[in-house]
Amino acid sequence: MIDRILNALQQHSLLIKTANLEALQNWQGTVQTDNRKIKPGDIFVCIKGANFDGHNFISSALEQGAALIVCREVQNPTLPYIKVKDTRKAAAVIARTVMLPENIPYTLIGITGTNGKTTTSLMLYEALRNLGFRCGWIGTLGYYINGETFSSERTTPDIIELNQIFADMIEAKVNYVVMEVSSHSLSLDRVYGVQFNYCLFSNLGYDHLDFHLTRENYGKAKMSFFEQGAKDGAFCIINTQDPFGAQIQEMLNNQQAKLYTLGGGNADFKYAEIKIDIQSSSFKLLSAQVEIPIQSRLIGSFNIQNLGLAALTLYALGFNPSAISDSLKDIPPVKGRLERVENNLGMAIFIDYAHTPDAIDNVLKAVEDLPHKRILTLMGAGGDRDKSKRPLMLKSALNHSDVVIITDDNPRSENPESIIRDIVSSSALFLPWWIIRNRMQAITSLICLAQKDDLVVICGKGHEDYQEIEGLKHHFDDHEATLKALELIGTQEKADDELLLPIDKTLLQLLFLPHWEPEPKGYKEPVSYAYLSTDSRVTKPGSLFVAIKGEKFNGHNYLQNVLSIAENCALGEIPSWQNISNSEALYFPVSNSQEAMGLICRKYLQLFAAKRIAITGSTGKTTCKELMAKVLQTSAPVLKTLANENNMIGLCKTILRIKPEHQYAVLELGTNHFGEIKALADVVDPEIGVIINIGPSHLEYFGDEEGVFNEKITLFNRPLALRLYPGDDSRFENIAAEGISIGFKEGCDYRITQHQYTANSQSFYLNSDLWILPYGAPHYALNAAFAIVLGLKLGLGRDQIQTALNSPIHLELRNQIEKRGSGLLIADCYNANPYSMQKALEYWQTLYPEQPHYAILGDMLELGESSILYHQLISAMLAEMRYEQLITVGNYARIYHPERESSVIHYDTVEQLIGSEKWKAIPENAVILVKGSHSIQLEQIIPFLKGEN
Repeated sequence: MIDRILNALQQHSLLIKTANLEALQNWQGTVQTDNRKIKPGDIFVCIKGANFDGHNFISSALEQGAALIVCREVQNPTLPYIKVKDTRKAAAVIARTVMLPENIPYTLIGITGTNGKTTTSLMLYEALRNLGFRCGWIGTLGYYINGETFSSERTTPDIIELNQIFADMIEAKVNYVVMEVSSHSLSLDRVYGVQFNYCLFSNLGYDHLDFHLTRENYGKAKMSFFEQGAKDGAFCIINTQDPFGAQIQEMLNNQQAKLYTLGGGNADFKYAEIKIDIQSSSFKLLSAQVEIPIQSRLIGSFNIQNLGLAALTLYALGFNPSAISDSLKDIPPVKGRLERVENNLGMAIFIDYAHTPDAIDNVLKAVEDLPHKRILTLMGAGGDRDKSKRPLMLKSALNHSDVVIITDDNPRSENPESIIRDIVSSSALFLPWWIIRNRMQAITSLICLAQKDDLVVICGKGHEDYQEIEGLKHHFDDHEATLKALELIGTQEKADDELLLPIDKTLLQLLFLPHWEPEPKGYKEPVSYAYLSTDSRVTKPGSLFVAIKGEKFNGHNYLQNVLSIAENCALGEIPSWQNISNSEALYFPVSNSQEAMGLICRKYLQLFAAKRIAITGSTGKTTCKELMAKVLQTSAPVLKTLANENNMIGLCKTILRIKPEHQYAVLELGTNHFGEIKALADVVDPEIGVIINIGPSHLEYFGDEEGVFNEKITLFNRPLALRLYPGDDSRFENIAAEGISIGFKEGCDYRITQHQYTANSQSFYLNSDLWILPYGAPHYALNAAFAIVLGLKLGLGRDQIQTALNSPIHLELRNQIEKRGSGLLIADCYNANPYSMQKALEYWQTLYPEQPHYAILGDMLELGESSILYHQLISAMLAEMRYEQLITVGNYARIYHPERESSVIHYDTVEQLIGSEKWKAIPENAVILVKGSHSIQLEQIIPFLKGEN
């Protein structure tokens, strides 16, 4: 045996010198490269690796009973040794010589490439077994012998293990061995001396650059497989759709090697009639001489390539098209390779091993071809691996996904926070990605976020059943986690205030610590928050508390109470910890708490499917918002602003109520200072913007209507798919080409004509269509017109919209009309500005004109220096109207009384009015209008007028 070993080393030009081998001529034993595995009589080959040098363990090997040392450096010339040029290659040659027969009885098929190795090789293994042959397979999942599974540490086992596996396969009398050949194994000579009969190439992407350093080196490793294959006379099968495949083809042609090429252009074989659905795929493989029809349970465009490579290999092996088709058609998906998880939610959930930019790109391109609404992807990156691919992985995911959740993968020795910072380092903040480090929580959240007809793709672990953390492997299986998540979703209800997507500490650090640099090493446990709160009284454990300073309260005063609960964290405007007793508590100082909360909510809202519609205007916003929501609700669930919670706090509260089933979000934006509409619109990031009118409101801050216009128009100063605006307002003429005008004037894109109204209903034409509303107030026509146009533009039918409008909306204290005796009570005192006051008075005058009319009017507030002027204008209107009595409340409201009135009935407060009991004299057949700004609190008189007090 020693002579055979020396001859083999000589043939490979590895032998330099031997000594003291006389006693070993009849040697029988085995070969080891690990001194710990040495048994008496073994050969020890000293390999120098990245972390250890076998030459340093010669003494240990001898103590274990090693009979012969194979080395590059002779330490003790009295020992039996063989000195060689390269101990890695020598180990491969010696192992093959010792462990295998000279004539190998099986056909060996090797496949290399960045992606697709496992799937293609396993398809070949299963197909050959289906054809009746005894087969072996070696790869990422371990190795198989005739259907029996064995584990292995590496995609391509080390030199000794690989030859032992070959020996076991020979003993099992296999006919074919199919093997994944990794770039590591090629660079580390793990397959040196192994003669492949068939050499396959799938593709070349970005991977393992932590090991190879450059893509050029990575490519050289792959190329070496085919260079050696050509020398050994192997038949090569190359995917030339990949640019690197074309380089391999050129080299093989120069070597006059046997090969088939597969792909487009001048390839020997091409794809035709490709069909893919959620259950299966089919295509034909065509050449000038043959047509091979393929049908498979595997789906996705990249699996078409994998199937093509497998089918062409079978053809090269000599099988006919019919046998090839039959052998492939019933092979199930490989575990963890676009593996579908069955569920009863109507969505498709896939688990895939994709953990490189190209692999993520390929798997998501594959599912893009399937029918779907949205694609939701989970991804992470492994630690202690090439860092440069991390941001590219997120880029690939975002290119093909509607939502990406970033989570922990195998952090190994790295800090997962540092890995995630690398992942997002090149991404814009307001792209649809979210961080949930806890992988189980991330999978559950992603599935909760998905809806019927969505595609969920869980990338990274595939077949792996562990997470590697600081050298230890903890059991974790994506398939098991997905099944558990599906069970949880089916049995557990979330609390109303619980966030669908928890807010991760890592996300908060990225958002609010601009110079944050996490420690590169060491594991940090995931921390997330299930609630967001601005009210310390209802803050639960596990909350992010936002401390807000308002006119009547200051949330910073309650930080100590909130942060006394260890599970909570907070953000606020105080700069440090000085007033917080719990020094371990997590606190983020920010310049503006409301803006910080808006930042979180903007990012949160992006992840949901709802089409975002922002609406503003000087008056009627809430009414119009309610009508729009009612119309859209006939098509799909709608999220809408509650009441008029249209400032930053109210907007954020609305956003945090969003559910996955919401397909529309109708969000009202209010303002009383310059810059607020822009800030609110930035949070909403709307696809549709609606401005219903411009009027004299909040002039205390805007000065005049031009100021109001300049503030409101900022809603349109952003990319929008649709703009709806009031066509009766000439200030909007400059955006006519960019939006759709709605109004009464000729020239409006949607014009209201033939408007008629009674006490309880009205009708009008919008262009050529007749519409009927169950409201008497004339201003409803314009509000409804905006809702109608929105519905039409979003694809709703006319009858569908009319049905929605037939059912009236009810808004407390907004044009709220009730019977009072034989008369009417109009409670319209939620708010007031000159425009809404004018419209309310005009409508009041039209109702039951033969009956007595009474008005209780309050101040119109926030009109600034124009307050007196606008109250005088209302007075002028009243001077032309018929009524029995005018009662005013407030400060400016006394101006309403026309000079013709002989006696003025005015009260400074509503309490004075109630106490005067003047209201008791109003007859039961009167038509009463109660109108004023909300701060005047005229709603307090309503129960008395109704006889309830």
